[in-house]
Amino acid sequence: MRKKNNRGEALKNLLSHNIKSFRVNSGLSQSELAEKAGISIPYLGAVERGDKWPSPATLADIAHSLSIEPYDLFKPESAPSREVKKVVAKLAKDISALVNESVKVLNNIATEGGEAGRKKDG
Repeated sequence: MRKKNNRGEALKNLLSHNIKSFRVNSGLSQSELAEKAGISIPYLGAVERGDKWPSPATLADIAHSLSIEPYDLFKPESAPSREVKKVVAKLAKDISALVNESVKVLNNIATEGGEAGRKKDG
């Protein structure tokens, strides 16, 4: 019997971790998610701590409020971490800066090349 309890606890821990992770990565506070899902803040807190096990209807409401499917709440590592999002945002910013700098250089080359060609013709 102990094995079954451990598996149930592991599933509850995965669920509570994923709900909190999706909530945080969505930029929602507990009160905002609770309001959207139609549940109380203390109840959501208990679910996120793994103290409570929500009903299927409540799981569906939470998932809908997070704009995900209910089964996503049971996937290991389904929500990207804050650290991953920070790295991706920094990479996007760095790439954007490089593209902008490259466009400036190409514009300068095109402008200088056009002026040099006009000087030769003139």
